[in-house]
Parts: sequence; C-alpha cells; structure tokens
Amino acid sequence: MFARRQLQAFVSVAELGSFTRAAEYVHLSQPALSSSIRKLETLLGIALFTRDTRSVTLTSGGRHFLGHAQRILADMDQALEDARDMAHLRQGRLRLAVLPSVASSLLPGVMARFCERHPQVDISVRDGLAGDIQTWVCDASVDIGLTSRPEADSALDFQPLWQDELIAVVPAGQGAGRDWQTCSQALPYIALTAHTSIRPLADRALKQAGLSLVPGWELAQMSSAIAMVREGLGYTLLPASCIEVFNLGSEVTTYRVEGVSRELGCLWRRPVQPGPVIEAFMTLLQESIDRVPGARPAAVRLESLK
Repeated sequence: MFARRQLQAFVSVAELGSFTRAAEYVHLSQPALSSSIRKLETLLGIALFTRDTRSVTLTSGGRHFLGHAQRILADMDQALEDARDMAHLRQGRLRLAVLPSVASSLLPGVMARFCERHPQVDISVRDGLAGDIQTWVCDASVDIGLTSRPEADSALDFQPLWQDELIAVVPAGQGAGRDWQTCSQALPYIALTAHTSIRPLADRALKQAGLSLVPGWELAQMSSAIAMVREGLGYTLLPASCIEVFNLGSEVTTYRVEGVSRELGCLWRRPVQPGPVIEAFMTLLQESIDRVPGARPAAVRLESLK
C-alpha cells in the first residue's frame, strides 16, 4: 500500500508543475521526492509524469489518478483532525445505559457538569433494568452501563464504583422509634418485581431479619411502592439513593438497613478501552459519588480503568 508521503509528493508535483518547487513545499530533497514518485509508479504499474528538461506533465494515467490521490489525502487529513478533536473532547459520542435509580439520582448532575465542560460531545441515555443494560452492553447498543454487578460473563468487564445501601420505608405511624424489623412485622411486604436489581438484595435483607419473603404487593416502580406505603398498605425496601429523588413526605419513616448493600459500577465490553470521552465522564462520576445519600465509594482508582 502506498504511503501518505508518496501521495503528497505526487499531488505536489502535479499541482505545482515542478519537482523543484514540490520538493521545497513538502520539505524533501529533490532526490527523495523523485524516489517517492518512482516507488508510487512502481506500485501502480503506470507512469505518472512525462518529463523533459523544461517541464513536467501528467500522463493520462497520472491525470486519472490525481483525483483519487487528492481525495485520499483529504480523507487522511480529516481523519487526523477528527482524531485530534476526539482526543481533546472537541467532538465525540457517549452512549449510556443506566438503572432507573441512577438515572434519577446521580446521573443528572454528572451529565450537567459534563455537558458544561464538553458541549461538543453528544450524549445519549437509556434507562432500564439490570438485565436490559447487560444486553445493550453486550450487543454494543451502548458504550457503557451504570448498573449492578452482573453474573459472570466472559464478554463483559465490571468496574465497581460505589455501594448503594438499602432503606426500609414504613408508614409514619407504625411504631416510631423502633427498628425497621419490628415496625415491619405486622405489615405486608411491598416488593419490587423479581427482575429488578433491588429485589434480590431486599429479599436477602428480609431473610437475615427473619421476615417473610412473600410479597403482599409486587410493583415495578419505586414511586408506586412509596405511594402505597404512604397509604399504610405495607412497607418496602429501596435503595438509599432514592431519598434524594423522591419527596417521601411526613407520611413515611425511613430506616437504614444495616449490613446489606448493592455494588454499583460501570459495565463494558472487553477488551476495555475507555478513550478520552469515557475517561472524562468517569472522572466526573467519581467526583459526584460522595454526594449521593447512602452511597459509599468503592476502593478503586480511575487508573485501574485504563
């Protein structure tokens, strides 16, 4: 395959009509320029120029190849410029998939700061359950997922970033001042559906507390579960990050659930090659984690993502 220097030498001679002027333009000696042209002619199998003592003219093959060479050089220049823009975040794209609890708590602030710093980078966001996010990452519909740790998958890499603790949400009049286990004993369990990332964690907490795992109600949305608790229909277990998102009001009381948390972080395809856009986003994400109620940063450093 021909090299950029050979193409540049050919186009310069063709446009300037002189080996001498072309050599000065591309900062080569005239013998080096002539050598590049000869190598290109050998590779193509055609003569590109007709030479005499006073002029240089293109052959018919040279005239036909000139347009192609000019386009190839322009494409190369554009590719280099695009790469430089991406390296300096003057352009780029980031496709995110996030859990609903992350999308409604941590993510908006991170996105606002990222867009302010890097307005020319396009960001798209899809929120979905943990299983959906794993599928989207696997089939390359998104670049990264902010989700809970999945089951082992050789095609994926999970980088833990923070621990999201659980809270028990109970009706306000249900035994104020006591622990959540005691308050919950006489109430139905308002569970999130089995395919959410919270449900297995909540069931583990119930098992440790010796409470029934059988739901009295089963819902897909945290807001629906909270609304039912407000009406005294039962109690629920939710991620602590929802405290910031939902106006829980005076009708409910919250308790921290000790000893149970879910590991949240970044999910992406192997091999892991974050690039400048993702690295910039991850930096802002880590800066924001300690501002989320109930979130405990995982013991990792950004360098381990590279």
